[in-house]
Amino acid sequence: MRSVIWLSLVVVLCSCNRQKSDTEKSAIPVRLTPIETYTPTAGEKYSASITPKRQVNLSFKVNGFVDFLYQLPSARGGHHTVDIGDVVNQGTVLAHLRTKDYQLQVSQASGQMQQARDSQQTARAQLDQAEAAALDAQQNFDRAEALFRDKSLTKSDYDSAKANRDSTRAQVEAAKSQVQASGAALTTSQAAVGTASLALHDTSLAAPFTAVIVQRAVELGTLAGPGMVAFVLADISSVKATFGVSDLTVSGLKTGWPLSVYTEAFPSRQFRGHVSAIAAVADSSTRSFQVEVTIPNEHALLRPGMIASLDIQTVPKGSSVTVAPLSAIVPQAQNSSRFAVVVVEDGMARHRPVSLGETYGDVIAISGISRGAKVVSSGASFVRDGDAVKVIP
Repeated sequence: MRSVIWLSLVVVLCSCNRQKSDTEKSAIPVRLTPIETYTPTAGEKYSASITPKRQVNLSFKVNGFVDFLYQLPSARGGHHTVDIGDVVNQGTVLAHLRTKDYQLQVSQASGQMQQARDSQQTARAQLDQAEAAALDAQQNFDRAEALFRDKSLTKSDYDSAKANRDSTRAQVEAAKSQVQASGAALTTSQAAVGTASLALHDTSLAAPFTAVIVQRAVELGTLAGPGMVAFVLADISSVKATFGVSDLTVSGLKTGWPLSVYTEAFPSRQFRGHVSAIAAVADSSTRSFQVEVTIPNEHALLRPGMIASLDIQTVPKGSSVTVAPLSAIVPQAQNSSRFAVVVVEDGMARHRPVSLGETYGDVIAISGISRGAKVVSSGASFVRDGDAVKVIP
C-alpha cells in the first residue's frame, strides 16, 4: 500500500515539473529598454521635389499649317528657332498659322456687315420719310374732319383723307419693321466679324508670362489643330519645393514660416523660402500632408525636377522629448494604422498605444507613456498582447 502511495506522489511531481518546463519553454524571450528623454540638436530632414511656380500648355484653337516660329539670336551669331531651355518674355509670339484663309473670312464678314449697315441706314431714311408723310396725312385728315362736321366737305373727300392717313400709318409700321430687321442683320454680321477676327487672332500663340520653354512639339509646316499642345512653358522666376510630412509635424507648421532649402547641385548654397501652402487633408495612400515652400529664383539656379533637402525644427531648441527605440514600435493589433509599445506585466506582454513624432537616428519621439517605463526593444514584433514572455539580459 505504501509503495502505491509513493508511486502516486512521484507521478504527480513529474507531471508538475513537466508543466513548469513546458511553460518556461513557451515563454518568448525579450529584452527591455527604458523610455528616455532626448534633446534634439537638429530638425527632421525631408526630401522635396522642385517644381515651377506655374506651368501651362499652349495649344492652337484653330486648324492650319505652322508658317512661323520665333527666332532668337544665337551665341555664335545668326538666329535659331526657339527651343527647350530658351527663355521668352511675356507677349512674345512663339508661332502662328497661315492666315490667308482667316483673313479672307474676316474680309467677307466685314463686307456683309457693311451691307447690313447700309441697309439699316436706308431703312431709317425710309422710316423718316414715312413718318413725315404720315404727319402730313394726319394734318390733312384733321382739317377734312373739321370741314366734314361743318358740312363744308363731301363724304368722298373725307373718306379719301382718312384712307390716306391710314395708309401712311401702315407705311410707318412697315418701315419700323424694316429698321428692326436691318438692325438684327447688322448685329448678326457684327458677330460674324467678331468670330472671324477671333479665329484670325487664334492663329498666333503668345507667351502669357515670361517663362522657359519646357517642350516644343511643332515645326514649320506642321498641321496643327485645336487642342494640340505646341509649347509647354514654365515660370521659374520662383519655384516650389513640395514634400509630405506626418500629422505631428504638420501641426507645428504655419504658412509664411521661413525654411532653408539645399540641393546637391549647389551643396554649399542655402536657398531661403517660406511655407506657402499646407494641405488641409492627408494623402489617402501615404497618410502624409503635402507642404509647399516657395523659393525666389532670380538667377534661375533651381530647375524643375531637382531634388532638394529641408531641415524642419518643430521642437524648440533646448527642449527635450520622450523617445523610444525604433525597434520597440509595433502596430496595434486592432488597427494597423496606429502604433504601440510592448511592456511586461507579471510575465505577460501588454500593448500600450502611443503617438509617434519625429525620428532621431535609431530613436523616435513618442507620447502616451511615461519616462522611465521599460518597453520591449528586442522581440517586440514577435509577441502579441497577452503572450507569455521571459525577460533576458
